[in-house]
Amino acid sequence: MSDIVKLDPTTTDLGELRDRVGNLEEGFGTFQTELAENTAATKRIEGNTAELIEAFANVKGAFKVLNWIGKFARPLGYIAGLLAAVASLWTAYKTGTTVTPK
Repeated sequence: MSDIVKLDPTTTDLGELRDRVGNLEEGFGTFQTELAENTAATKRIEGNTAELIEAFANVKGAFKVLNWIGKFARPLGYIAGLLAAVASLWTAYKTGTTVTPK
């Protein structure tokens, strides 16, 4: 930097500074263009994956509901088994069937 900043700048030094500033401006313009393209691609991906994220959220909710149904169905299975056993015992009693061990 000391070679650029001098007490007595010459025309060559100022021309070199102008060239450097021009290069920086060109680089900044390229950076802005690439950033705009990247932002557009990110928004495009966000739009494409929004439905997928919604589907995953729905599946998560479905699993919660199925878990609740499973928790409710287990005691109902026990009750249904008990009722079936009572019904079969009642039928056996009414028909006079006996159960003999083997």
